[in-house]
Amino acid sequence: MRILDRYIAKAVIGGSLTVLMIIVSMELIFSFVEESGDIDGEYTAFQALLHVGLTGPQRAYEAFPIATLIGSLMALGGMAARSELVVMRAAGMSVLNIGRSVMIAGLLLAALSAAIGEWVAPPAERAAQDVEAQARGGDVSMLSRDGFWARDGRRFIRVGAAPNAELLEDVQIYAFDERRALEHVITANRAEFQGDGWLLHGVEQSRFGGNGVAVERDDTYLWEAGLHPDVLDVVVVDPQTLSMAELWTYIGYLQRNDLESEQYELALWLKIGTPLATLTMLLLTIPLAFGALRSTGAGQRIFVGVMIGIAFYLSNRLLNHLGLVYGIPPMISALLPTMVCLAVAIYFTSRIR
Repeated sequence: MRILDRYIAKAVIGGSLTVLMIIVSMELIFSFVEESGDIDGEYTAFQALLHVGLTGPQRAYEAFPIATLIGSLMALGGMAARSELVVMRAAGMSVLNIGRSVMIAGLLLAALSAAIGEWVAPPAERAAQDVEAQARGGDVSMLSRDGFWARDGRRFIRVGAAPNAELLEDVQIYAFDERRALEHVITANRAEFQGDGWLLHGVEQSRFGGNGVAVERDDTYLWEAGLHPDVLDVVVVDPQTLSMAELWTYIGYLQRNDLESEQYELALWLKIGTPLATLTMLLLTIPLAFGALRSTGAGQRIFVGVMIGIAFYLSNRLLNHLGLVYGIPPMISALLPTMVCLAVAIYFTSRIR
């Protein structure tokens, strides 16, 4: 049976990766077409192409479950249409054995998706954001878990953490004069955007002069800067693009400081749930291949796969947003659609005779 195991696993993996390449390629083409509308003297076509290309790993990671579903439906549905699955069963291979072969392929695909989501997509997404940031202004560097640097005229700003584009934490502002000599330093625990500037909290100002250093402390201070949240949106990393290690570290920081961490906890559970969703989509194809799709054409199998994938994607996103709004535990809002699909797949697979 090892030959049949390899045959089934090879077909499933090949079909899934082929569909994944097609989906990602189409997304990149459409994204580049949309991005080309922003091409100007500062943002060149090469930079736009580089920016779009670097988002490819994240797009592949997000598309893995749907691509696996469609690809495995094509592979197993084709086998069913050619009566290969019937011959395998006649040769003594049970549905459980076929499911085992499919799960072997699923484990390999899940491991690949986890590796992309953990080690490839986050740095590529950061690099993509850095390319766009430098092209659009050249004065904001890429955000990392250690914070980021920004420039506002002759002032350089270091931000330790940015929960969102309108809230900065652990802020340090270094102001230089026309001779590039350090004029003053402002440090603040956090900064909130107020529409006409940034309201700094827990402020300490150190001014350098010929008579030494003068230090002033204030509870609040309004900093009128040209640095706008729209600019910071380019570099404030979406929690979905962080690795699990980075999410775990930042969640711990937020919880230690009694700050809201639900958005990052949800992103962490979604990271955990994506490989599981890949396995679930594969298992879901077994009853479909043995059932209604057995005698259908490739177009119908693709249509069924797309419909199931869209339903899964929309229900997942809807529950994610509802979870944040209504305080549903992140683990439930992230994993519930996958668990429901897994239960359905196991139930219908067990009914195959």
